[in-house]
Amino acid sequence: MKRKIILVDVDSKIPNLVLMKLSAYYKERGFEVTLKRLGLNYYKDKGKIIIDAGDYEKVFVSVIFTTNKESFKIINCEEVIIGGTGHNLTTELEPTIEHYKEDYSIYPETGISYGFITRGCIRNCPFCFVPKKEGTIYKYDEVERIARTKKVKFLDNNILAYNKCEEEFEKIIKLKLKCQFNQALDIRLLTERTAELLSKINYLGEYLFAFDNIEDLDVIDKNLILFKKYVPGDWKCKFFIYCNVNMNISDVLFRIEWCRKNKVLPYLMRDLNCYSSKNRDFYIDLAAYCNQPAIFKKMTFNEFIAKRTNNITRQKKSSRLYNQNDPLYPSRR
Repeated sequence: MKRKIILVDVDSKIPNLVLMKLSAYYKERGFEVTLKRLGLNYYKDKGKIIIDAGDYEKVFVSVIFTTNKESFKIINCEEVIIGGTGHNLTTELEPTIEHYKEDYSIYPETGISYGFITRGCIRNCPFCFVPKKEGTIYKYDEVERIARTKKVKFLDNNILAYNKCEEEFEKIIKLKLKCQFNQALDIRLLTERTAELLSKINYLGEYLFAFDNIEDLDVIDKNLILFKKYVPGDWKCKFFIYCNVNMNISDVLFRIEWCRKNKVLPYLMRDLNCYSSKNRDFYIDLAAYCNQPAIFKKMTFNEFIAKRTNNITRQKKSSRLYNQNDPLYPSRR
């Protein structure tokens, strides 16, 4: 009887690199590999999915979000290995598997390559697990190995913090890849040379940056001007806007309106505590507004909320919260 393993992808939105490496490793050793995607989202309040693994010798589970660590149960298999940031920060692949070439056949729908040129980050953002799990920035893989196709999404958490990032950009340009750094670029670290090189890359979608802290306004203002020197035009980049209930709403709204003023797109990244907040519906409405580019470009928030719902009470509350929290940086009023 052929030996079999099952890979359980709990909540990855893109092909899971670890599971693809495990697939390649075990197929090479004669195992039959099955992938099961649960497709769970970030939010809480889910039931538990039971997976009967009685037909399999081993089960490998990947969990990205901590909210999903209790959302599944594996039964009828003695060897179950669970990893991923959502489970803990310590489980790692065996060194012999870590740099295996990924088996993309288990995600047959994708025509894009994924990978990390670097791992780690120099920042210590309170909402991010990367420094705790991976440490500071270091070289991890080669562009040439990652790019199995001409379209590539690099998953680096802070490529601009890598002291040889210019060399990596030059490789991407030379290989004529169409790519995106989809975890966002740290615009605070942008230089004249890196801005120029980024402009020469055949970029996939918008350039992604982050504006998480209102205190970074001055350097982000300055470096956005630098970026637009090389990538002129409107709406060509997008800024991740992190928010949580402990932030002053006016600070969040300032960053959103800053995006409108500068003709760049926002993408509201809500902390989990927004979903249990007394203003939960407002944060949901705000994300729906910010995260739909066609709407954000054409409407004010008040126009949007009037069209979004017929619930007059909700309309009034969301509009009131937006209008009462004057989106001006407090120290500049």
